[in-house]
Amino acid sequence: MKPECILFDLDGTLLDTSFDFAYALNRTLSDFDRPHLRYQDIRKTVSQGGLAMTQLAFPELQGEALEAKRQHFLDIYYHNIAHHTQLFPGLLPGLQFLADHNIPWGIVTNKPGWLTEKLLSHFDFPSQPLTVISGDTLSVRKPHPEPMHLAAQQCGIAPENCLYLGDHPRDIEAGINAGMKTGAALFGYLPDSAGDDSWPADLFFATPFDVSHYLQSLK
Repeated sequence: MKPECILFDLDGTLLDTSFDFAYALNRTLSDFDRPHLRYQDIRKTVSQGGLAMTQLAFPELQGEALEAKRQHFLDIYYHNIAHHTQLFPGLLPGLQFLADHNIPWGIVTNKPGWLTEKLLSHFDFPSQPLTVISGDTLSVRKPHPEPMHLAAQQCGIAPENCLYLGDHPRDIEAGINAGMKTGAALFGYLPDSAGDDSWPADLFFATPFDVSHYLQSLK
């Protein structure tokens, strides 16, 4: 059965946010007289969240010292959140198809709401997402199924008729936990452990163009 609703992870699946994250993290390192990290090393960590990126930059820190660096990093990111971020090239035809055929879609991310709202304010999609669930919308977050179920409810579609696309094994786990079909965005910020198609998604997309081609097959 073809899905009736498409749900996207945000960072690494819908939007390429890696360059702005890399800028913010390396500027944080500069502020504390540390050498910069390679872009590719930062990119592989983006989907694991701000804490993981901060730990990558300051591996010797923990507790309050690490949290202070995380807040410094996220503050820089907030003020530079959309300088280089873009919709993944190749996704626009698919989103346009969803708009043209009134197919509901939305976003479920672990990114905190204050960053999600700021980022999305810079983008005008062919149709607006019917739901945006952030990491702090509820008391639980992915891979817990509750954020996924809330997104499906707000789109008016049963979870089993939704497809969730993500670039991290946690995303696939979240979709499975919620009873949704799942799609792996292999063009995203995959950790080294998820670089092949061995993780249990229903569908695999090597490029954003592949996602668009799939979405255009839904009607």
